[in-house]
Amino acid sequence: MAKPVVSIVDLSFTYRGSEIPALNKVDLQVNPGEFLTITGASGCGKSTLVLCVAGFIPYAFPGKMEGLVQVLGKDTKDYPAGGLSGIVGLVQQDPEAQLCTLRVSDEVAFGPENLCMPPEEINERVDFALEAVGAAKLRNRQIHTLSGGEKQRVAIASVLAMKPLLVVLDEPTASLDPRCTREVLEVLNRLRREQPLSIIVVEHRLEKLLPITDRLVTMEKGKITADRAPGDYRKTYIPPRMCLPEQMCFGDTGGSSAVPEPRQNRPILSVENLRVGYEDGDVLAAVNFDLYPGETVAVMGDNGSGKTTLVSALLGMVKPREGRVLYKGTDITGLKVTRRARDMGLTFQNPNHQLFESTVFKEASLPSFFLSDKPAGETERVVDTLLERFELLEYRQKNPFTLSLGEKKRLTLVSVLAYTPEILILDEPLVGQDRKRLHLLLQALREHAGQGGLTLMVCHEPALAASHCRRILFLDNGRLVVYAGVQEAWRELARLGREEYLPPGYLPAVKENGDRNDVS
Repeated sequence: MAKPVVSIVDLSFTYRGSEIPALNKVDLQVNPGEFLTITGASGCGKSTLVLCVAGFIPYAFPGKMEGLVQVLGKDTKDYPAGGLSGIVGLVQQDPEAQLCTLRVSDEVAFGPENLCMPPEEINERVDFALEAVGAAKLRNRQIHTLSGGEKQRVAIASVLAMKPLLVVLDEPTASLDPRCTREVLEVLNRLRREQPLSIIVVEHRLEKLLPITDRLVTMEKGKITADRAPGDYRKTYIPPRMCLPEQMCFGDTGGSSAVPEPRQNRPILSVENLRVGYEDGDVLAAVNFDLYPGETVAVMGDNGSGKTTLVSALLGMVKPREGRVLYKGTDITGLKVTRRARDMGLTFQNPNHQLFESTVFKEASLPSFFLSDKPAGETERVVDTLLERFELLEYRQKNPFTLSLGEKKRLTLVSVLAYTPEILILDEPLVGQDRKRLHLLLQALREHAGQGGLTLMVCHEPALAASHCRRILFLDNGRLVVYAGVQEAWRELARLGREEYLPPGYLPAVKENGDRNDVS
């Protein structure tokens, strides 16, 4: 019998400054050619485990490590951080954390160059890796101009270009659009069948992974609680659309809506002929829409379609070349970010760009300090209540940078909710959230809508948009091609051939001439 690619025996690890171990007596083996998926609640130790497998713990992350981790028989303690890079390729939760050059082609070539490969082979590997993740058109782009999803593609490509024997991916589809998610998973599955390649994926979004997974490992509080075949899990798996009680659904899917109708006919937020660009051209053009109190709106589209640029322009972080932004009928296009932020609360796609303070409590309180008129005592009470609600209170005095990605995302949401802006603008708030935390997020958005607030949520989850949003804004290459209620949006996306964005179970009828019928 072939020796395991990964052998973990009695592994424990406690980060410096923490009293609670992130990993507690973990035993695990990964066999040659195996596709292993690891899941579990946010903060359960999944990312810590794969950092151990890749050899970055204990040397790049200070703490106490006990037990044994071997990769192809090599003890990871015998190698410095990154010393196993020719064997193990790691794609981290935050792709920006591992991008170190200025141009896409240089980034993907960086690993093979450090292995001293001939220039011809390096070029072949760069072409192969970029094609594999559908990013060939990004080859000559500057890294800083890429969207979050595009950066994630490049990070995956940079690992594939190394052609390691073990690929470890920490939430690789978190910021990818549905089409790219499908393409990347298909490539990974094909590569491990064609090459001597083993794959470990850490992920919350399991519906697309289960069909190609050999084993599913579940973690809880630093321990492995289940290790089973995915078929056993599918019997109890609840798709995202059904993960909440029926009364929580407030889209117009199914013909019912629990969201209050807009309290007034006047829009709370309007965009007129918005055009936004950078040095190399327009990113958004001719964007027009009106949004009303009590709405939760999904902003959807492919990676690089302009979603993050749109929400940044609404808050004034990016200045438009043309057009206007109106709040309750008043033109705010010329107002500074600090003034708009009183009425609009934005959480960034990458929460690390939004963390400044030394403790979780200070971070959660920071926007309220500048933007709220509440007395200090009331602010503290509100913040602590929200930290408890979003299961962050135990980290109150911890440095926010020590939290998991999902915990950081919830922390930035708490910091915005604490000062109660009328408009919430959330860029990929679902990243890193397990089912329980997703429930907490959506309950908060429902309450916000019930109080007459507006939420714009950038997301790539058609099922969730179908169940929990009133309308959809869909961007394609910087153009707003769909602006409609969810049912009409699905019909239009079906007509446009964007089936990957349709929710599960939405199957447009086909006429004899091949055209799609509109269906509800």
